[in-house]
Amino acid sequence: MLGDVTQNRLLRIGEFARASWLSVKALRAYHEIGLLVPAEVDPRTGYRSYSGAQLVEAAVIRRLRQLDVPLDSIREVINARDPVVTQKVLGEHAMVLEGRLAALRRTIDDLHLAVDAPDTHTPVHRRHELSRIVLTCSGTVREDEFEGFLARSRALLLDAAASSAAVVAGSFGGCYPPLRDDDAQDVVAFLPVEVTPLVPAAFRSAGVRVSDLPATDVAVLIHVGGYETLEDSYRILGMWVAAHGDPADLPVREIYVVGETEADAPDEFRTEICWPITAGTDWR
Repeated sequence: MLGDVTQNRLLRIGEFARASWLSVKALRAYHEIGLLVPAEVDPRTGYRSYSGAQLVEAAVIRRLRQLDVPLDSIREVINARDPVVTQKVLGEHAMVLEGRLAALRRTIDDLHLAVDAPDTHTPVHRRHELSRIVLTCSGTVREDEFEGFLARSRALLLDAAASSAAVVAGSFGGCYPPLRDDDAQDVVAFLPVEVTPLVPAAFRSAGVRVSDLPATDVAVLIHVGGYETLEDSYRILGMWVAAHGDPADLPVREIYVVGETEADAPDEFRTEICWPITAGTDWR
């Protein structure tokens, strides 16, 4: 009798998380996408409960995620419960990993080559940025959220400028302090305007602020192309600043000269990366 009670008992989500080594956050996410649906959900409280048998599915999910198998492929394995399907999915994923590994080898070789034989013709130049009045909005975003955040911020700031009768005095841009962690980046999007405007309350409630972008000397590199290769330009500019400059304690600025509208193709993007440096830098 005791064995039957134990067999039929459900585990609350916290207990199931402990037994499966999956976080509560992950379990909730897997429930939302239908990958690992609880055996029971309390209609009044929303509390999730799982059967002991579901620990097998949880283990399969955890092991495959450790191998970076996509969720859709994991769903295929879970639904089929067939070793042949599992072998097919793992074989296809192995080919993907081999391709990534080959690309990684090429990237590392290119990085070593850049260190051993740096490009002395890299078009980095020095410029003095005057103090500017800017409309701003701030956020903390993950890498996959950047393009959406910038598009929304640009539209918001342009609308705020138009509603304030402010004259736009430069390209849309963003200020980027050092990364807070591996997953999130603080961003202050900005739009230069000629004079300090009176921003309507609706836009202030949406996070629009009036601020000053301080004057500073900057080392500038123009990145050509989409965002997927932006880190390469940052690395080149950082190496240049380390060799020739003295970084100022200000966030790096990106100015989106071309690439502000959906009509612009990624290979036509032009982004000025402006790294603040001290005025006394000996620039050679």
